[in-house]
Amino acid sequence: MQEFEILGVKVNYLPEHLAKELLFDFLTSDQQHQIATVNPEFILEAQKNKKFKTILKETSLATIDGTGIIWALQLNGHKVSLNHRLTGVRLTEMLLQIASIKGYKVLFCLREDGFTKPEKLYFKLKEKYPNLEFQVAIEKEAILKGQILQPEILLVGLGAPKQEEWIAENLTRLSSVKIAAGIGGAVDFLSEAQKRAPKIFSSFGLEWFWRLIKQPNRLKRIFRATIIFPFLVIKNKLEKN
Repeated sequence: MQEFEILGVKVNYLPEHLAKELLFDFLTSDQQHQIATVNPEFILEAQKNKKFKTILKETSLATIDGTGIIWALQLNGHKVSLNHRLTGVRLTEMLLQIASIKGYKVLFCLREDGFTKPEKLYFKLKEKYPNLEFQVAIEKEAILKGQILQPEILLVGLGAPKQEEWIAENLTRLSSVKIAAGIGGAVDFLSEAQKRAPKIFSSFGLEWFWRLIKQPNRLKRIFRATIIFPFLVIKNKLEKN
């Protein structure tokens, strides 16, 4: 597993087949592991939120989620491509496949006012993963449901940085959990509340543009990721040189 740093924030890369092996290792270990899927918004938030920056540094795995991260690494001379991403959606799919096959239990923690409603996610997952043992809870009920279910996998869709901070603060209260990951908007794709970008967009790393078309209210967030983030990365590189 390779580790890089962008504006003081770590990101990791490992091929998908090795990522699957690492997830198995995490699930069979005697420790708890937090995973973050890092995109440009994470990097920007970490510049002003030291607590969040520390949490990202202490994660067991911080995957590359976002075209901007790949661009920033390439700018700094690292040989990476879009194939090096492990997005929140793909990480979630991998964990659910493993859990369904191996019999691990999964707990989802969602925002009460989120785009995806717990009951909708529950029924969509039941259709796709009939053998999966899982529960879906809103934030205020998650600890109690988790203590009853005793899951090995915790997937938190509260949005960053709240989901990463929530995991860091509450993981020890769910002693059965071996992997806890913040998955953000992945829950909206799982529930089909949002449609995934067509392959033509994904192949060029333009999922952000697809989401802007579908959700114009994301303009401010996308401006930060596509304008502010590159500016800071270039500025940092020039200062180093």
